[in-house]
Amino acid sequence: MKRRAFLGLVAATPVALWAGTHVGAMLRRPPLQALTSQLQQLPAGQLTQLGDWSVSEIFQHCAQSVRYSRIGYPEPRSRLFQLTIGSTALAAFSAAGKMQHPLNEPLPGAPKLRKSVPVDVAQAELIVELEQFIRWQGRLAPHFAYGRLSKAQYYNAHWLHLRDHLQEIALVR
Repeated sequence: MKRRAFLGLVAATPVALWAGTHVGAMLRRPPLQALTSQLQQLPAGQLTQLGDWSVSEIFQHCAQSVRYSRIGYPEPRSRLFQLTIGSTALAAFSAAGKMQHPLNEPLPGAPKLRKSVPVDVAQAELIVELEQFIRWQGRLAPHFAYGRLSKAQYYNAHWLHLRDHLQEIALVR
């Protein structure tokens, strides 16, 4: 039987993760380095989806988002959108400490997610993208919806985005 354990990657200690414990809401945000470390410890063969996208598609989508913060998003929204709706949404997500967005909506203009990509490959891709973002010293590209962000703002946006998507992954025991 599949156990619907919340993968609180951004909230759980590795011990809680391995135990499949529901750890609930996060009181403070761990560094992306901690999230990267927790992602590395996940047993790819024991993960299952709780939503529309496969675990691989979730990891691919999150990797795309992190990558595009460095190299640029394929189809940005208008500058007016970014300055109004986009920046207001990010401020609301940040104030709430969580993001709520359609979890099966691809990034505009991004390559189609492929179900055929093995989970461990997609997981490794996400980890590499997070590590590259953490080390990145160059200028960051404007976010497709939120516009120009500092590294700290992107850090927050990535953390919120990952947290939202990772709620749709469970550890199968």
